[in-house]
Amino acid sequence: MESSPSRAVFLSYAHDDATAAQRIAEALRSHGVEVWFDQSELRGGDAWDAKIRRQIAECALFLPIISRQTQERSKGYFRLEWKLAVEQTHQMMAGTAFLVPVVVDDTAEAGAKVPDEFLRVQWMRLSGALPTTQFVESVKRLLEAPAKPAPVPVPAVKSGRPVAEASLRTSRPLPNRTLLVFAAAAVIVAFAVWKLTPASHSTSSVGGPPVIVLMDTPYATHVYDPATLQAGGTNADDITDILRTLPVKIVKETTSGLWHREAQIIEQNPALIVMHRSCFDSYPESLNEVIYPVLDNKLVAFIGYVATLNPRTKFIIYSRHSWENAETAAKWKRDAAERYPVLAGKITTWRVPLDRATFRNPITGQELKDSVEQVLGSVAGGLTH
Repeated sequence: MESSPSRAVFLSYAHDDATAAQRIAEALRSHGVEVWFDQSELRGGDAWDAKIRRQIAECALFLPIISRQTQERSKGYFRLEWKLAVEQTHQMMAGTAFLVPVVVDDTAEAGAKVPDEFLRVQWMRLSGALPTTQFVESVKRLLEAPAKPAPVPVPAVKSGRPVAEASLRTSRPLPNRTLLVFAAAAVIVAFAVWKLTPASHSTSSVGGPPVIVLMDTPYATHVYDPATLQAGGTNADDITDILRTLPVKIVKETTSGLWHREAQIIEQNPALIVMHRSCFDSYPESLNEVIYPVLDNKLVAFIGYVATLNPRTKFIIYSRHSWENAETAAKWKRDAAERYPVLAGKITTWRVPLDRATFRNPITGQELKDSVEQVLGSVAGGLTH
């Protein structure tokens, strides 16, 4: 009996790009994609060579990582892997997506030391070697439909609206983009869902308790309480304990920079979403100056998306280091509402006091609970104790 074809992705990289390859592999694997790439320091030998050749022959997608490192190395095993992958395309039906070059720095297509076949397909770019949600979604779409050109959103946004899509196989290579544009594009997929999905698909909570969605990251620097961090929890776990006595249904969402469960949130028909402003942050602090504005943009786009599909939803967004005063908080909310007018009057910002920045503190916990009760009291149906 013939075995089913592999749905694995093969990562090909120069030794000096091992960290970038590892990061890409982890991002794909965290979203259910099988990834093949060799992490051994001792690369070589007949058995190892045979395994690599077999994997390239059997993989569904071949992702060569292109960088300054590959440009500088005229010789390396990765170049043999590239040639083997090109040979595989000679056996494939025209239009089959297989070669997916991934650039992890500012290396340009023009003058790139790659096989000619690499220049005939669309390149993906990961600024700073940071895999985005858009990147992961694009790879998954190619795996689902490998026999035809797969549309990939052009990573550019204007006035909060999605832009046209470009074919991965037939469009011209994208020019270099900034990191901000790439991360902003991560929400385009969600807005495509908005365009195609009727609001009636949301699960109604009429007749039941109001739903509160708690969103936060397990990233160590963003978990407020040391005991919660040690137990492997998030701020959302502590908030759950605070709100346990309220007549509500609590749904917890563990988030990261690659989180992409917008549709599942809409299905909950939430009355309130309580979010850490850093809930999409799962990157080293050394990158905060560059990354944080991008992730904040993603947060605003997310709440704008939810409010558009479900106008009853309200939001409490908390932070330890944001909104030094009422004026800066008001400006942040005003800017969000200018981008998405449906957000006007739906956002409550709350700066958690630094001298008691843990939800296990009874005063902090009570303040949050009071805020939740106040916001839910203004939602249609309110709270029924």
